[in-house]
Amino acid sequence: MTAHNRARPDVPASPTKENLSMKRALILCLSLSVMNSLAQNTNQETKPSGRNDVVHVNTAFEHLTVLEFGEPVSMAAVGSSAFRIERQENKLFIKPLKQGVSTDLFVWTRSRRFTYELEPPGEVRNMNFAIDTLAPAPKEVPDAHEQMAKIADMMLTKAFLDAKRIDSSNIKDSGNGITVRIEQTFESSNTLYVQYSILNRTRRAYRVLSPSVYQVLTSASAIALPALANRQLNNGMVHRLGDARRVALHVTNAEVQNQDLAPGDEARGVIAIRHEFEGTTLLELLFPAAGGHNVTATFAR
Repeated sequence: MTAHNRARPDVPASPTKENLSMKRALILCLSLSVMNSLAQNTNQETKPSGRNDVVHVNTAFEHLTVLEFGEPVSMAAVGSSAFRIERQENKLFIKPLKQGVSTDLFVWTRSRRFTYELEPPGEVRNMNFAIDTLAPAPKEVPDAHEQMAKIADMMLTKAFLDAKRIDSSNIKDSGNGITVRIEQTFESSNTLYVQYSILNRTRRAYRVLSPSVYQVLTSASAIALPALANRQLNNGMVHRLGDARRVALHVTNAEVQNQDLAPGDEARGVIAIRHEFEGTTLLELLFPAAGGHNVTATFAR
């Protein structure tokens, strides 16, 4: 509000690597989070003006009151012919024509609506000669790429902090076959991410297909399951588990650095298993291979 008996209305603010495989496995979760965040911002609505937003304007007979805005006035409407109004660019001029009459006034600009109550003409010393309204602060538009980057940073940081390394030291590389090592796991509220490496020591190219995943349920075992936590089991240890039942689990996503491995090549991959586990659990990854020579990797999470 400028000097000399000017009043200004309150204007509310405007409504508004570790490695690459793990990052790939998390991309779906990140995308959903970002889309959800953007949807919430997009669906926000401008709060309608209420009674407390009404600005009272004191006028005087044979005098003009000027309402000045930070942007052009697009439309104005007054409730009584006892006041004459005229708009020009970002200004609205008000002149009372009759004594003892009050009425309402609505003014629309590009960004919002303003509501006024024009009081009956009174003494000049009490009138509002001019009322200035600040231009609305520019609305910040969320940067989708920046939001994506921030959420990815948060998720990947948490993944590195909470990831559990799987001990595969008792797994020996096959001299002429395929070796799978479970490297580490990361668990969210309802999904287990498993990172593995796969080495081709055969004389032929090997295609890495998405593995089937099973939960291994044992009725009796010579090994206590808690002692196996975060370890990959070699063939001897698997045999000591005795009879076991396998229950297929749902793999929601599978990614691998290089699907076709030449002899001597190695690649890393990540799978996402949508399941909530309790306690130490045995899991088996089964990689299909030509000729029915499937490759398995069993570990305890």
